[in-house]
Amino acid sequence: MKNSEIHHTFMLEAIAESWKARLHAPPNPWVGCVIVKDQKIIGKGYTYPSGQAHAEINALKSASENAKGASLYVTLEPCSHHGKTPPCTEAIIRAGILNVYVALKDPDSRVRGQGIQKLREAGIHVKVGIGEKEAKVVLTPYLYQRESQIPYTVLKIATSVDGRTAAVDGTSQWLTSSEARLDAHLQRAYSQAVVIGSGTATIDSPQLTVRHPTIHLFQQPQRILIDSSGKTPATGLLFDQKLAPTLVLTTKASSITRQNEWLKTGAEVIVISATKNGHVNLREAWQLLAKRGIIQVLVEGGSTLQSALLEIGLVNCLSVYTGPLLIGKSGLPLFSKEIPTLKKAKLLKIQNIKQFDNSFRVDYLLKV
Repeated sequence: MKNSEIHHTFMLEAIAESWKARLHAPPNPWVGCVIVKDQKIIGKGYTYPSGQAHAEINALKSASENAKGASLYVTLEPCSHHGKTPPCTEAIIRAGILNVYVALKDPDSRVRGQGIQKLREAGIHVKVGIGEKEAKVVLTPYLYQRESQIPYTVLKIATSVDGRTAAVDGTSQWLTSSEARLDAHLQRAYSQAVVIGSGTATIDSPQLTVRHPTIHLFQQPQRILIDSSGKTPATGLLFDQKLAPTLVLTTKASSITRQNEWLKTGAEVIVISATKNGHVNLREAWQLLAKRGIIQVLVEGGSTLQSALLEIGLVNCLSVYTGPLLIGKSGLPLFSKEIPTLKKAKLLKIQNIKQFDNSFRVDYLLKV
């Protein structure tokens, strides 16, 4: 086996470790690390929850004193700054690591090549780019959020075969199979915020929490209600703060009375600017969420919010669950904007297809 193939194999092991941190690492990146000596893995680690040890530290602890003279493979550039934990570069240098193989440079403004530079200044051989393609797939939401300063956005939609998200009376429970709905809870778990509009909140009264038999989170995703004019009453599961925290993003068009009703439930309320048509300024809202450390947002409706996000280019991934039923032309469409010609249609790229019993899910990537 060639050296390049050997390095790639060990990086794939580090990438496999990184998946173990996917649910609990945010707002930090979910990173994996392995330490190799004499062509054998002597230590493994992945990022623990915020404020706890990073992947490199856990791998070094796993390797113990054997780390001296070894090679370290890590999916993302080691940090060189003091945050809630000391710099990983210092620990790597102290351990006597000879070689560091990095899949991806960290676009975070506090790192951006400084970690690699620190290691090289200490005499450590550093090579960047091994397993880059595979690591990008895992870290796409994090990389996008750090580079763009807005969260990576997944638009999750359940539709009928004829592309309707609800019947003419607004009912939409349930369009897909129970297996598909269970998968949707996994998507919630991968996100730090679940977002809905006032229409969905009023009609469905959703709980918006992760309820999956094999997933145990340190904390539930934040539930975010977009309500520009105060239409949503402060009742129901969405405003039960024992289930999960709730944030309402609104404008000055909502009454102080309604805002106080939301606040009395324990929800947080933030008034932001409105667009010309009086809706919440979604780009400003998304920038706010990124500043709060939210890496990935899952949007679950409704049609007005979905269409607005698609129109202004804030959607990265369209995740469509299709159930085996027909609703008819009077049902609510997935995308409400009129597109006059095929030449102006939004172009999508299929990323993934899965079947769940009598339903299926297709993930489409959008250019943003």
